[in-house]
Amino acid sequence: MTRLTVLLVSFLFLGLTATPQAMAEEGASVGTAFIEAFDKKDAAAMKEIIKARGSEVPAEVKAMVEYATSPGASPQEQDFLFDVAGTMAQLYSKQVGDDRLLSDVTQNYQSVLDKRKGQGGEAVSKGAEDQVKKKLMELGKGQWRITVFKVDAEGKLDVEIDVKESSGEEMAKVETEASNEAMKIVKKHLPSIKGGKILWSSAGTGLKTVDLEQGEQKKINMRQTKADTGKAGGKGKKK
Repeated sequence: MTRLTVLLVSFLFLGLTATPQAMAEEGASVGTAFIEAFDKKDAAAMKEIIKARGSEVPAEVKAMVEYATSPGASPQEQDFLFDVAGTMAQLYSKQVGDDRLLSDVTQNYQSVLDKRKGQGGEAVSKGAEDQVKKKLMELGKGQWRITVFKVDAEGKLDVEIDVKESSGEEMAKVETEASNEAMKIVKKHLPSIKGGKILWSSAGTGLKTVDLEQGEQKKINMRQTKADTGKAGGKGKKK
């Protein structure tokens, strides 16, 4: 995959996108232009891109597949790129009457999914990921910002949430009711997850961790821990 297309994929995950017209004027690759239309769910634009630049499609699709099957690609990147590549290949096959490219994409994606299952991991669709993120953000009522959301090869989910600092002297905190609800959201929308954790922190200080496998919770407020340790150290042991 070209460096420009890889960078655009990153921008799309961050929501920093340009218009298809502007990208076309800048001489964007067919992959870059198609991803932009795909992200906006602009079916007409996607068809037009394939029709106008069909000769460039096979090479770009193969490059996406190559990147998605590389060791450094995360499950989320793989799912997104195979979704894009599959859509491109499907439109291309309808235009030229040749489904070999689509077949190649399908077979490679199935190989990736089989490999994940063999490692104990399950596929997490971007739709399910987006739904979980949305629910968690709503639960946080504007105070939570998701900084990490990834699934490892063993199928364990790692979520890190930054909690907005309190405006007063009291430190930010995560109520038990909220952390329990967060765990329920993940388990409901991502039932294939094999465990993992949700970690909340604020200004570099850990607040709470939820173990998705055991359902255990523990506060890890470092300042509070130090304070408690100091108090305990000042008391003598009763005999």
